[in-house]
Amino acid sequence: MIRPLQSKDMDIVCDIVNDNWKSVYADYINKELLGEKGCADRKERLKKDFLSGRLENYIYEQDHQVVALLSIGPSEDPDKKGSFEVWRIYLKKAFQRQRIGSDLIRFAEAQAQKEGFREIVIWAFQKNTSAVAFYQKNGYQVDQTKYLDKPFFAYGVRLQKTLL
Repeated sequence: MIRPLQSKDMDIVCDIVNDNWKSVYADYINKELLGEKGCADRKERLKKDFLSGRLENYIYEQDHQVVALLSIGPSEDPDKKGSFEVWRIYLKKAFQRQRIGSDLIRFAEAQAQKEGFREIVIWAFQKNTSAVAFYQKNGYQVDQTKYLDKPFFAYGVRLQKTLL
């Protein structure tokens, strides 16, 4: 079940995000972002962002357990004004490869269409080949590769899809 993020979910989803960062990005992004301070800083920034209302934040719940986070909203890329963006999609490792990610992508696309958007974009680290392949499998095409300087020190790819 996909439902809006609630205050009681914040610590859980922050842990999901940080666990993903430490396990998935460990080989190719700035190590400072993966340590104790980096994770604590990210948790604080995430909570502030959730409370700001800047994005729509949803969780995927299975058997009364929060297993994924989805953050969506308008793109802030200067060349993609008027596009919708999937800002965050993170799943607990044990729940990956069970179609939950695909459910979240379809949900994001439906929300974008409901809000009148015709294009959706997603950023991923270039070396996160499983994420890039997942998005491509769901109809997204790479439209930009860019070096993401400090704090990441890694390449990112932006993928886009035209919504019908």
